[in-house]
Amino acid sequence: MEEVKDLEINKRAYSTGKIENFLDRLIRGKGSFVVRKGTEVNELIFDKKLTIFSCGRKNFPPDMIYMFKIVRDDVKRYLMDNPEVILPPLVDVSKYNYNYEHDKGKITGTDLNHAFWRIAYTKGYISEKTYERGLVEKAKALRLATLSTLGTERVYDIYENGVLTKQEIKRKKDEVLLDVYKDIRYSCYYMMYELSEILGSDFDSYKTDCIYYRDTPENRAIVHNYFDSKQMFYKQLI
Repeated sequence: MEEVKDLEINKRAYSTGKIENFLDRLIRGKGSFVVRKGTEVNELIFDKKLTIFSCGRKNFPPDMIYMFKIVRDDVKRYLMDNPEVILPPLVDVSKYNYNYEHDKGKITGTDLNHAFWRIAYTKGYISEKTYERGLVEKAKALRLATLSTLGTERVYDIYENGVLTKQEIKRKKDEVLLDVYKDIRYSCYYMMYELSEILGSDFDSYKTDCIYYRDTPENRAIVHNYFDSKQMFYKQLI
């Protein structure tokens, strides 16, 4: 699979429709176009116009698609001064205390606010300006997508006169950028793991960015003080 040359693009647009509908029309009309299907967004280049489609049921705000490039540029700037990404220990994304004594008091939970986005900021991967831009409610799905697509390979299908002729790579996989997203995820899981160890028998469970434990003033203080020390924002669920 060869690497494709830079694609000429004069216009950019965002569509809330399904990319399959557009592809069907172009194929039936024997159009020549380029398409890339990803995990978060799909891209269609036709007549020098790039149209971006969100995958599945995700609805990215059209006026914020630029965030993919902004986040990537921020991270690359960070890596220029900090080229080595040191990953924390890999622990389970969720954990349960099967020996928890449910008959002693009640359970409460503490949930991190925009955990991955906040970690990206506290670690310096994204700027304060980028961080603030991504906090608007409509960008919830998009901000995670901008991080999860870091370093992923971009493979394009080339259609000529409605027929798939070849596949080409425009951007190769970047292992360092992939490690940045790993670091963000692993750091979140490891915070939960550390708290589970600190809470001991009062720990009930954690799932990604939310931890449950026996509700006492002391335990709430332990959890809150820990997250405060990590510059994380959170809310008490129960």
